[in-house]
Amino acid sequence: MAQVPPETDSLKNNNLSNIKPDLRTGFETEANSAADKSIQRFTNIDDHYIYEYSKPKFFDMVRYIPHNIYDFGVFTIQKENLKWDALVLGSTAAILPFDQKILDGAGELGSRMGGWDKDSKYGTVAGIFTIVPKNISSAVYYTGNGGTTLILSAIFLSIGKLKNNDLRALNTSSELVEGLLSVGVATQTLKRITGRQSPSAAIADNNSGGDWNPFPSFTAFQSNTPNYDAMPSGHIATFMSTLTIISTNYPEIKWIKPVGYSLMGVLAFNMVSGKVHWTSDYPIGIFMGYVIGKQIANRRITKIAKDNVTAMVKKPYKIDYQINRINHTTLVGATVTF
Repeated sequence: MAQVPPETDSLKNNNLSNIKPDLRTGFETEANSAADKSIQRFTNIDDHYIYEYSKPKFFDMVRYIPHNIYDFGVFTIQKENLKWDALVLGSTAAILPFDQKILDGAGELGSRMGGWDKDSKYGTVAGIFTIVPKNISSAVYYTGNGGTTLILSAIFLSIGKLKNNDLRALNTSSELVEGLLSVGVATQTLKRITGRQSPSAAIADNNSGGDWNPFPSFTAFQSNTPNYDAMPSGHIATFMSTLTIISTNYPEIKWIKPVGYSLMGVLAFNMVSGKVHWTSDYPIGIFMGYVIGKQIANRRITKIAKDNVTAMVKKPYKIDYQINRINHTTLVGATVTF
């Protein structure tokens, strides 16, 4: 989809004598300190690059949020990215006139599928957390919820700890929370700018396609949120950010993208059928989630070209070949110098 700023190919910490392979975990670690493995390199992720990760700090997931929002803004005004802005805004404008018709059709199909056109319903756990889906459509809707991203973050944290402090998994865990928070700030800000009415509120007011009230007051937004919070879709943006972060860190796992994009399509249908979003709410959400997720993941990865690393490694020996002719006999010899 969108082009993001060039990924880091710097050759920091290229003292190869300090790198020792760990066959148990599949990655290499800096051997500067036996107790503090602060850098790990993964050699089997990509055919052309070694992926290097540093040990994440706890507050990284929070302190980069303003930076992520700023970078997204800069990305949208860079000349080379204007084509993506045009694509996103153009697709949004093209879908807008058909929003109501698409919503009606999705609602009819959702009804035939057995309640996909109804509000999502959840049961409580321990009388506190309302997180247990009561049907399939509710489970699908939950995949775009921040709770799913937090669960995935906890899974990657567990993997990282269980696999001898696998820094790729630990960074992915931290990035998922950072992505959730950054996308949340970005989408909530834009919702308060667009002020688009959600389908459920529009139907109640008999507003085909929903009403627009840009820059609603804080009080109005908080007291009657469905009247102002449709565009962009925070669920889609969160899902896209989560998927992008995981697939960027684990590019060798080829099924992540097709499965993820398919599930996102089901989520998108679910929210239109359930009258949560208009279809035109999605392009901007997808764009925001992808760019922010990609920027977050790329910042934690240092890519080292394998050709550069190979060139830096000196062979422990040198071979010189000689051809001599003695008494009409051609002799071939080799001298090995260590």
